[in-house]
Amino acid sequence: MGKGSRNRAKQGRDEIAELSQPKTSGLDAAKRQLKTAAKATLIALVVVWLLALGFATGLQTMIPYMVAAVLTLVAGVGAFLVQRNLKKSESISALVSGELSDEDRAVRLAELDGRVAKGDAAAILAKAQLQMQDAPREALATLEGVDLDKAQKLIAAQVRAMRAMIHLNLGDVSDARALAEAIDLAKAPDPKSRANLAAVVAEAWARSGNPIEASELLDKYDLADPEMADVKLQLLRARVFASAHKQDLNGMRRALKQLVEVSPQLAAMFVGQKRIHPLLQQEAKRVLERSGLVPRQKIQVARR
Repeated sequence: MGKGSRNRAKQGRDEIAELSQPKTSGLDAAKRQLKTAAKATLIALVVVWLLALGFATGLQTMIPYMVAAVLTLVAGVGAFLVQRNLKKSESISALVSGELSDEDRAVRLAELDGRVAKGDAAAILAKAQLQMQDAPREALATLEGVDLDKAQKLIAAQVRAMRAMIHLNLGDVSDARALAEAIDLAKAPDPKSRANLAAVVAEAWARSGNPIEASELLDKYDLADPEMADVKLQLLRARVFASAHKQDLNGMRRALKQLVEVSPQLAAMFVGQKRIHPLLQQEAKRVLERSGLVPRQKIQVARR
């Protein structure tokens, strides 16, 4: 294989990984929730100061003002800490965004190592996301550094989902199923986060013997909903597997067609991997052949 062919193959693998890996950042949802909380807190503080003014005037004492000042200080400290954590999360998110060369990835991994050593769960997720493409086993080892019993519920769910997805990519379906069973979808803070987790759970179910339940779970999420745009690929991937294991060939082809409309190279994730349904592998190969990404194999017709 020539250098140009190797580069195209690597670009194809990177595109598949970039488009199909689960999204772990909930910054947009967190920002929306914080804006709502900030408005509610501001209104509450206004009410507190109005009450303090009324009580202080009627009782002729400074105590209501002191109480209002303490509550305002507490709210201010809380806002500062939240803002600081949000900025830290944004800086970590920036390290895994955009197209990265091997050199850039190595630099960003080194930047994350210090935070990972301190047990920063967000940094651990980011490092694992960078490792997933070229070193999935190392990504698993990184994620295992998160204490799931002590981590925040959403972080724990994201770590379980990411570990499960890596196991699914490696063909370790039983390990993925065990992790998926522990994911509590009800704890997700918004529909998009819930759909992202549900896609991993549904794929694990489908590939481990529960394709009907997997399909029922996926039916709860409307792919046409603009809010699902960022997780559409994960939902389609799960639906491809659910349909294949349910022997719903038409459904499998429809979902696969929607995937390859985004990028024909996404069909490659179903070819040459462990524990992929044979009918799905055959269909994915045909899609890749029709797209011209792989050469059509010559069909030898045996003559009697």
